[in-house]
Amino acid sequence: MSKSTNLFIVNHYKQYLQQLILTGEEAATHDLVHIGHIGLMQPENLHDLIDAFTQVTQSGSTLPSPRLHISLLTGHIQAQQMEFTHFVTTLTQTLTPLIKDIAIAPIEGCQRLNLLSNVTIDCYFGSPIEQLNAIANHRQTVQHWFVASSTLLPTVRDHFYSSAAIWQLGRLSNDNAALSIYDIDQHAIEPLANELKAIIKHCGFQLLDQHQPLSNEVDVIACQERLALRNQQQANFAYQGSLTPPLIADTIGIIGGGIASASLALSLAERGRNVVLYCQDNMLAQGASGNRQGAIYPLLTPENNALSRFYQQAFLYSRQRVQRLISQGFTPSHDFCGVLHTGFDERTTARLAKIIEGQAWPSDIALPVSALQASQIAGVEINQDGLFYPLGGWICPHEFAKASLELASTLSNITIKFHCKIDNITHSDNGWVLYTESNTSPIGQHKQLVLANGETLTQFSQTAQIPLSGFRGQVSHVPSQGQLAQLKTVICANGYLTPAHEHLHCVGASYVKNPENLTFCPIEQHENGQKMRQSFADVSWPNDIDTRNNDARVGVRMVSRDHFPVMGFATDMEKLNQRYQIQLNSNDKPSLWQRYWQTTPAPVHDGLFVLGGFGSRGLSSAPLVAECLAANLCGEVIPVGLDTQTLLNPNRMWMRKLLKGKAI
Repeated sequence: MSKSTNLFIVNHYKQYLQQLILTGEEAATHDLVHIGHIGLMQPENLHDLIDAFTQVTQSGSTLPSPRLHISLLTGHIQAQQMEFTHFVTTLTQTLTPLIKDIAIAPIEGCQRLNLLSNVTIDCYFGSPIEQLNAIANHRQTVQHWFVASSTLLPTVRDHFYSSAAIWQLGRLSNDNAALSIYDIDQHAIEPLANELKAIIKHCGFQLLDQHQPLSNEVDVIACQERLALRNQQQANFAYQGSLTPPLIADTIGIIGGGIASASLALSLAERGRNVVLYCQDNMLAQGASGNRQGAIYPLLTPENNALSRFYQQAFLYSRQRVQRLISQGFTPSHDFCGVLHTGFDERTTARLAKIIEGQAWPSDIALPVSALQASQIAGVEINQDGLFYPLGGWICPHEFAKASLELASTLSNITIKFHCKIDNITHSDNGWVLYTESNTSPIGQHKQLVLANGETLTQFSQTAQIPLSGFRGQVSHVPSQGQLAQLKTVICANGYLTPAHEHLHCVGASYVKNPENLTFCPIEQHENGQKMRQSFADVSWPNDIDTRNNDARVGVRMVSRDHFPVMGFATDMEKLNQRYQIQLNSNDKPSLWQRYWQTTPAPVHDGLFVLGGFGSRGLSSAPLVAECLAANLCGEVIPVGLDTQTLLNPNRMWMRKLLKGKAI
């Protein structure tokens, strides 16, 4: 696998991995080997590290199922876009043999790459101190840091090794974690190595060379400082609840059967966790995940706010998940043919223009196109300018869900109970007890239970107050004929239109809040047929969209007001309201209560988690959010920053108001 002939690098990796895997104390507690990497001389070095890990684990390991997690701080920033783009291009080419057509974009933040079932890389792009500050406390801390000698040069050293950055490295590391320069003998760059030793010593790190073994010695004072940093972060985000849920090895229950459930099951299976999935239907993905084709593309805003940044990360991860399934021999129907986004009236055209002009979007994320270019991309006449998402496309949702669960079942014990509609859940000393309407006896019991049941997420008393709204969506299936058959990309305008799959296109969808029923609607069918005619007047191909066959599918999408999904502990609203009533009955200053809500963990239902609210973008966001929840349940680092984690928290709508001194 490795392209490198530098045995020094390979042997350096092997030396420390052997000590961590074969003799390290961590081997007795979990299977994960968490390695940090500061800088990268060549992207090929990642192959060397993976090769070294494979060789060491195959030669004998105390770990039953060893996994490698690499946290890579590249230091690349968007202000140096040319260098950033070149690095990402080279990295993509380097990793393609592991996952064909893997997509990595030059955007700041974390991009998680599940390269193999037991190898994950988190690429942190951006200022090292900003990226480190954003990482939440987690239990599976970094065991060793490999350092690229290029990061020691005087011109960039402060970029990587400010005192604040080193202390954050300490917060995220084992107490006895050390650093080592992996690509060159320290003696060859002794002055630079000595500088690094001096910088890191006061934070409790050692700089080891290839002749020094790992040590269990720790700097007690530095460890106390690191603990203080962890406690400080927990205090700053106390209202979220614990950032590190208790680790429980029991089988995890999941209620649901769509993309979110399947993605969560796969992410848990990759960590060796067993799952029981309760699906109310006779097959998977019969809810909002049941459409023939669903679009995958980012949601961008002119200011590139938190929502925009989240969806860029998320859609890249979803795309990668599909590519990973394909690399394992699964064949979910899909086509990453790109998505063409245009306006359809004066307001939406102006909004799209603001998005285009608002940022210098990387060409892998979004590319402004003229009407002529849009027509060439689409294969049909587009009479207006637009924005093209080249890495987007469409996926068959139910095939995606099925393939995800099939892969998961090869990694751990996955049990699926069909025709199993859970109507009630109660909490006991032994966990969450599940009941169906037809059974007075429990059908299951789990210490950790995840509600990922789409439109019925709020049916339980424990989740009834989560502020999600249901929107009916009817998607029409129309025959591929005439000019329409030439369509080569997904179009997003007034609704969306997909290229043909099995001689049918998907067009839609209606958007009706709090629907009374889910039966076929002739009016919505007709309106779907008009969407592209309204979007592209004065061209002929939309006339080939014929909805008269009345072939359609209806589902419900659950949507939050801020368009973020919900992920994390279910809020205990009864206890929250009790505390709020105490506030209302008190004569305390509002500022005292604001301080109280800021510093007091919000009440939650222990062991009960929610995963939902994906709206019409579940394909683009559910896999990443599910990966976040799985990582959290297993005490591992989450691939989104703390601020984003806060925006996903189910309690955010109430806590925003309470933190501002407003009524709920």
